[in-house]
Amino acid sequence: MPALPSDLAAALPDAIERALLALSPGDPAEVLKAVRALAGRRGFELPDDLALEMDVEVMASWPRDLFRQAFRRIWETFEYRRLPEVADFHKHIADDLEARRLKLHRLESVRLRLETLLLKEKWDREAHEYGIKLRERERAS
Repeated sequence: MPALPSDLAAALPDAIERALLALSPGDPAEVLKAVRALAGRRGFELPDDLALEMDVEVMASWPRDLFRQAFRRIWETFEYRRLPEVADFHKHIADDLEARRLKLHRLESVRLRLETLLLKEKWDREAHEYGIKLRERERAS
């Protein structure tokens, strides 16, 4: 089996790091401030403490740029007479968020395959060396 190009193997850790950074969670304080601003602007009542905490926790788990993208779209287009829920925000970024997660998954899959190939090469080399030593012992005896 041909070896992977060295530039691919060398670029993989950096690509995985960038994919992880693209999925870094946002700031709960920023999310809470945004939700409060939206509620105040539209005259919506905030949910009870636990519900608000859960909403903020979920939305802060999204990358900051995607939360801001969803918030902007809600700010521009939301027409209902209630405070938007997490699902209302999520639908604006679902495809982008899934694409980022899929990219990371694919990169991690390539990393695991590369590690497996390297282990296989190592084990093949060790088996070959063991075979040589075994044949040398047989000849010697």
